[in-house]
Amino acid sequence: MSGMEDGKVILKKIVIADTKEPDTKQKEETVVPVFSDDIRMLVTSMIHKGGKAFARVSFLRNKDWAEGIVPGGRIEKSEGFNEEEIEKLEAYLAGEQEMILQEAKGVNPIRNLFS
Repeated sequence: MSGMEDGKVILKKIVIADTKEPDTKQKEETVVPVFSDDIRMLVTSMIHKGGKAFARVSFLRNKDWAEGIVPGGRIEKSEGFNEEEIEKLEAYLAGEQEMILQEAKGVNPIRNLFS
């Protein structure tokens, strides 16, 4: 994976389950109801480059990984995820863009460097 050195990352666990009825526990976590495995999502702090602000997002599942950016919601690089999964990850990025950007704005790479 490249590009994650641009800022400190936060770890957010995405519970992947195919459910029909939401329960209380799921409301506390970010759920992508399209996979059957646990995926971890890493979000960098906001990156400012070329007059644009964005955050990099990585999805990790065992040895599989995918990297994308928000805003924009597209996966730029991946290994181990199939095309259908990539499309669903991109849909997730687009649908949760505001939440992801809020998470990225809350990351303080200087503070995290010393903790």
